[in-house]
Amino acid sequence: MRHSILMVSAGTALVAACVANPDGAVETAAAGSDIYYLRAGMIEDINPPTEAIWNMQVEVMDDLGNFDPALMTEQHWIDLENHARILASASARMALADAYVAADPSGPYTEAPVGTDLAAIQQRLDANPEAYRAFATNLGEHTERLLSAARSRDAGMVTQLVNDLQPNCKACHDVFWYPEEYQQ
Repeated sequence: MRHSILMVSAGTALVAACVANPDGAVETAAAGSDIYYLRAGMIEDINPPTEAIWNMQVEVMDDLGNFDPALMTEQHWIDLENHARILASASARMALADAYVAADPSGPYTEAPVGTDLAAIQQRLDANPEAYRAFATNLGEHTERLLSAARSRDAGMVTQLVNDLQPNCKACHDVFWYPEEYQQ
């Protein structure tokens, strides 16, 4: 169904994608085939809200590292909701992609970060795209729970979910980005 809708109005979808993301972080390889470029997606879509959430935690945590409702202003709660919503949406786009490419060869992030082999990452993605999709889906579900906890102003649940965000990210990185570090 999703592919049929995209194929019926490929021009409209392309215009909508350009309006939603003028930088072109997610591009279309062919009508109905969405490619998710990992480097661009991480740098532009996943990292900013994730880092904002972690930075907020440092600002408003108590001596035990928990979100302290007494330190959470209304603006903090609104910002947390916004960051969680953005991260959930970015995770969903990632999970729904038809294909995964480590880096867009014509994009701004063609150089691998130090200690990273984009060709090896691409081989791992090609070998098991469904595992990557499962990690992306899990991240999306996790951030949806975080969004719900932020909306209900549940500081305890927010603390748990924010603390569990890093292991979610690391689990995927351990498999697709740096597995050689963990095979020793």
